[in-house]
Amino acid sequence: MTLPIGLENKEVYLQWREEKLADYPSDSPALTVNLETPGQPNPQQIEALKALCRKTNMAIYAGPEAIVEDKNIAINLGAALGLKQVDRSLTTEDDGVSELSVAIGGEKSAYIPYTDRSLGWHTDGCYNDADHLINGFLLHCVRAAPEGGENYLLDPEIAYILLRDENPDFIDGLMLVDALSIPANIENDKVIRAEQSGPALSIDPDTQALHLRYTGRKTYVTWRDDPRLQEALAFLKDAFNEQNQYIFKVKLKPGSGLIGNNVLHNRTKFVDGDAADDKRLIYRIYYHDRITNALNNN
Repeated sequence: MTLPIGLENKEVYLQWREEKLADYPSDSPALTVNLETPGQPNPQQIEALKALCRKTNMAIYAGPEAIVEDKNIAINLGAALGLKQVDRSLTTEDDGVSELSVAIGGEKSAYIPYTDRSLGWHTDGCYNDADHLINGFLLHCVRAAPEGGENYLLDPEIAYILLRDENPDFIDGLMLVDALSIPANIENDKVIRAEQSGPALSIDPDTQALHLRYTGRKTYVTWRDDPRLQEALAFLKDAFNEQNQYIFKVKLKPGSGLIGNNVLHNRTKFVDGDAADDKRLIYRIYYHDRITNALNNN
């Protein structure tokens, strides 16, 4: 069943809501699939990952706990799940993989993912235009920091349910065509990335899947001054707490990872160790396509 975004479809929405919440996982172990070779999952493991993504829009995989610096593990896993449209942002390598670690100086050090600071709640790619939305992502842990670096995760369809049940007007506010604007990225009087303005909540015309643009940042972001939208944002902020039964917590270990349809997530601050093996390194890939197609769930 496709997501009934229209507020007029109350009966359809309630049926979809019941199906969505039925047997919904209660903790991160319930989201986890063991992979002996993460870069070469077998058909049963692929289906298990897809089934979790159909239910929760995310899945955790646990591979052998060993430090292996091989980006092909992440690249091949994404391909095995049918992800083909790799996004290349300003800080990715030519292969589309971002190596997230603490950058000392240089261009990357200006971006929070390349620091040990906490990352607030967000979805990825809020700065992408409507033709290049980030619909899928993969995080593969090569090395973990001894302290911190946990991720908290929330399914955007669950966020939709919480918002709509609280006040249907919240949905209208989030769907405003100029709900969220990200200013242009300008360096040395050169426009590196143009301003992007669009709805926070939308439906993909091809897959009928929900897409959410959200960032908890206070700077370099403008939310439209509309009471429906502002109240929705305040409600969502309150929902981002550890007491929310639908929020999952995970700390990725070497050889493990997270794959999903651009779910809401954050990252706690971390402290690298002195040894090379204790310096956090995550491979990250953004995709324009989804792990599962909302129309046929294949």
